[in-house]
Amino acid sequence: MLGTMLGTKLGPKLGTVLKTVFKQNSDKHPSHRGRLFFTRLTIAMVAVLSSSVNAELILNGSTIYSDLGKDQFVAALYIETAHNNPQVIQTMDSNKRMEVRMLNNYSKRRWVNLWMQSISINNSRENFSDSAEELIALMQTPKSAPKKGDVLEYIFSPQQGTSMRFNGTELISDLSGDVFGLLLRTWIGAIPPSTSFKEQLLGNQSNREARDMLESLSPDKERVALAASWMIPQPKPQPKKEPKQAAAIAPKVAAPTPIAEPAAKPVAEVKIAKAENPSTDAPKEVASEETASEELAISENTTAEAPAAVEEQSVDKTEEEVDFNVAEALAQRDYTPLVVQKIYQNISYPSRAVSKNQQGTVRVAIQIGRSGELKSTQTTQESKYSSLNRAALKAVEKAAPFPELPEQISAEFFELSIPITFRLK
Repeated sequence: MLGTMLGTKLGPKLGTVLKTVFKQNSDKHPSHRGRLFFTRLTIAMVAVLSSSVNAELILNGSTIYSDLGKDQFVAALYIETAHNNPQVIQTMDSNKRMEVRMLNNYSKRRWVNLWMQSISINNSRENFSDSAEELIALMQTPKSAPKKGDVLEYIFSPQQGTSMRFNGTELISDLSGDVFGLLLRTWIGAIPPSTSFKEQLLGNQSNREARDMLESLSPDKERVALAASWMIPQPKPQPKKEPKQAAAIAPKVAAPTPIAEPAAKPVAEVKIAKAENPSTDAPKEVASEETASEELAISENTTAEAPAAVEEQSVDKTEEEVDFNVAEALAQRDYTPLVVQKIYQNISYPSRAVSKNQQGTVRVAIQIGRSGELKSTQTTQESKYSSLNRAALKAVEKAAPFPELPEQISAEFFELSIPITFRLK
């Protein structure tokens, strides 16, 4: 009876253990029952408390990220206690895990930009700059671009901070917990990839297909072995020893007649000036995330993601190295919200679409030249309604030209993919 009552108060797991202790204790001699009971109860309590500390996280929600007309990856959020309030989840000082299961191939640059641009518009400059170096280290740790079937996990622990696993191998750990916060806000922050993406991760909407994929998808054995091999220390290359030359005994010959050789032509010395370190000064932020959200009253879920690419995504035959430094990261973080904010201000919900209750999401890919001119624009994901598709393109065209690219951004043009959601309240 007591075990059942305590179990109701302290949880089903502890209740089960207590009932077992009482049952085991009932067949003992009365003189031994007290001592045995408290001994077993202490052991049981320690076991339950220990298991609760290392308890497995539960799935809070899962969803599918789509772009270019295809499903790109499954996203899942695991926390200790299910919750549908994004602010509460972000401030929880408990274990969390963001999981990605790839459905398509990405290049390294495309994958890094997918995160960095979304981080740029969902986090303050202060938060971004404080964790920029660790964030870049996290992004550059995998030595391969993500391929179909790969599993990437971003993990937070109050004791150990942020870590990352690639196909089961921990590649980096002991980063600041703030790094996980930057990543999490790209999914459930003020400007997520889409309304449904955020709502499904919060558990407010169900996505059965995403849940099934979490259980059925797993990386290839070769990819698992590849990730594990990255952590094996590579032997240092040994300097090559010069082969010893055998001493040659020269035959006696007559002394040669000296011949005057032409004077050697002087070689011009080429001086290469060292490039100065790029300035880390970036343009001032024009709008905070709260302001951006207010500007998009009729289309509140607009975000920046991976660079636009009309062609199919594929992993390069030779893995490309992504040269991404802190100065460029900060410059991109400052520039991205300027572009998004300007597009927000030019979005107009077509009156005919409003009268017909037409809603949907349009993803627009744009390229901006160094002078801020709009190089190209194209829809990579369309809604069911042509009027909404045209309205999204028109908003981008009206917003041009954009500010000049900061000097710290080394690319010849700036690429951005923006999903614009038209939703009636």
